[in-house]
Amino acid sequence: MIAYIKGIVTEKNINNVVVECGGIGYDIFATGRDIDKLSKGGEVLIHTYLRISEDAHTLYGFLNKDDMDMFKKLIGVNGVGPKAALSIMSTLSGFDLKMAIVSEDHKAISAAVGVGVKIAKKIILELKEKVDIDGIASLEDDNTGGSSIASEVVEALVSLGYSSSEAYKAVKDIEVKDGDTTEDILKLALKKMAIF
Repeated sequence: MIAYIKGIVTEKNINNVVVECGGIGYDIFATGRDIDKLSKGGEVLIHTYLRISEDAHTLYGFLNKDDMDMFKKLIGVNGVGPKAALSIMSTLSGFDLKMAIVSEDHKAISAAVGVGVKIAKKIILELKEKVDIDGIASLEDDNTGGSSIASEVVEALVSLGYSSSEAYKAVKDIEVKDGDTTEDILKLALKKMAIF
């Protein structure tokens, strides 16, 4: 198994990139979001998953290891192939996908090209128990610059009677700035929840 490839981006296309490492060019399928972050001629470390089938050996790559882990979970669902999984990962970030699964939001998942409502519901059914709520909280911390404020606000909202998924949705898009307190973010989250 190839865990990751570190090298120079020599080619960028709509669905794939070519990364040169040790004189070998690796053709890696990736999400549009990840491809947009790469620059031709720039160095990259890309986490990879090698899929071996009867007619091809195909590499799929992700800049974020959590995204790759979610991709592996998706292709573990019967009826979800790598193409559909990559389409879902292109439409939803790892955090948004976990949120969609936990909150049973099949519409968000079926918004991906080539993914119907039936498959979206199957993904939710099979992965709901495999998505770690604590993992969502730590991923949210990563999104807010390592702050634990987001997790504290989620806990506070849950203690006020909101469900975990409602709490995460409210906190998800709030940017925690330096100097913000838990109370500041909690007020913003409660205002946001009043709008829902």
